[in-house]
Amino acid sequence: ERRLRRIVAAADGRFVRIDMEDSSTTDATLAIHRRLRADGVGRIGVVLQAMLRRSLDDARRLLELGRPDVRVCKGIYVEPYSVAYTDPELIRRNFVLLCETLLEGDGRVAAATHDERLVYEVRRLAERLDPAGERHEFQMLLGVEPPLRELLLTAGARLRIYVPYGAESHAYALRRLQENPKVARYVLKDLRQTAGERLLRRR
Repeated sequence: ERRLRRIVAAADGRFVRIDMEDSSTTDATLAIHRRLRADGVGRIGVVLQAMLRRSLDDARRLLELGRPDVRVCKGIYVEPYSVAYTDPELIRRNFVLLCETLLEGDGRVAAATHDERLVYEVRRLAERLDPAGERHEFQMLLGVEPPLRELLLTAGARLRIYVPYGAESHAYALRRLQENPKVARYVLKDLRQTAGERLLRRR
């Protein structure tokens, strides 16, 4: 928490998102977020994972703070059955329900997904609950599903690209690949495409 307060202070008014790890850290992360919000420290947001059974209750509690800024993702950690949904369709439904609950409660939603079905559902929700497009955006990883990214931009959606960087970015990427091997397919595809583009430029 001390480190986070220093980061928020150094951000000098810029928005800071507190990321979320596995379920063993959820209570502590949300508690820190709540304390900083109560202290009026900077502009901060947090993350909820649709795979966790508790997340809908967490979303409702966040709304009590007033206009929370919440990044909603599916979640990638291997969790006990007692705390997490395992059915992909249930995770999708919970993702949409979280976004709907937050938007209906005047919260701001960052829908972090590369799932076209979820992009469709969130866009339909936004037409009803945020037609001006001021309280929602989409978020994607650099190099993952570029065609879907381009479709969103063409449609005028707000899109943020997530770019890990810094001295620990390589170790971070390796951890993410270990946690979710599906991401490796996207990374390798992007590397092949980038290498091909470089060859064409050289010719």
